Amino acid sequence: MERTLYLNENTTLDVIRDGPSLVVKEEGKSGRRVPARMIQRVVITGNIKLETGLITLFTQNNVPITFLDKKGNQIAVTLPYKQHLSEHYKAQRIFLESDYTTRRFMTFLRAYRQRVQIDVLKRLLKSQMPDHYVTVGLKEEEYQQAIDTATSPYREIFHSIHNAVSALFGEMVISKLITSELDPHIGVMHRRRDFGLALDICHILGPETDLQTIQFFCGKKGIDYRKNKEMSSEERKTIAVRFENRKDVLATMTEHIIDGIFELIRELRFSGEFNQYL
Repeated sequence: MERTLYLNENTTLDVIRDGPSLVVKEEGKSGRRVPARMIQRVVITGNIKLETGLITLFTQNNVPITFLDKKGNQIAVTLPYKQHLSEHYKAQRIFLESDYTTRRFMTFLRAYRQRVQIDVLKRLLKSQMPDHYVTVGLKEEEYQQAIDTATSPYREIFHSIHNAVSALFGEMVISKLITSELDPHIGVMHRRRDFGLALDICHILGPETDLQTIQFFCGKKGIDYRKNKEMSSEERKTIAVRFENRKDVLATMTEHIIDGIFELIRELRFSGEFNQYL
């Protein structure tokens, strides 16, 4: 089971490294030891007192660390340093070698995103979802209109919560890309951007991010945030718990997307179809 370590700003919290483990200490409580090998991802929100050796411990184990501010905005991501290019870097470059291969990737991206959109609208709209979304095909504008309608009561702060949820999705995707030895920066839709490929995959999973944000406001704990500019620790916990409850499903979806990228690379490299466009 994949585990994520969440650390929220707390003046009485102290996190130190102890060999291959970390020890979380809080004033008035006994310290808790956690083996680093049990953790696949780390999310730190706000100002936390921790040793730099702890960051080294996780990067040595290929575990990315995501830093968020108290509003949920992603500030930084630490990754393990590698002197050499990712294992599949050259293979990934095929998507950028011609207009044809770029179009093939974008077709893959749009098709997969549409599948996620339809699944989300089925859960959001239930029996009210128009049949033509499935029989004819869902347009991007139709999806956006449905989401705008669902979020209209809290549109002003929807994006603040959405940013916090998106950061958790991005951290999960980056972790999966590192494990698969794909370069997370070689994006197509988000070309020449840091974590471009991770952003491409997050775009596919975007509807799931929308749904989790909407569900936050549907819960009682989400209502109080409408009056505040910063999230409380309880509200951050609510977002994390909701994400964790669906994390296994989301991780599987991400794995399938990555598998699809590998299949498309093989298809373009060995079908012979690509050569005529060079």
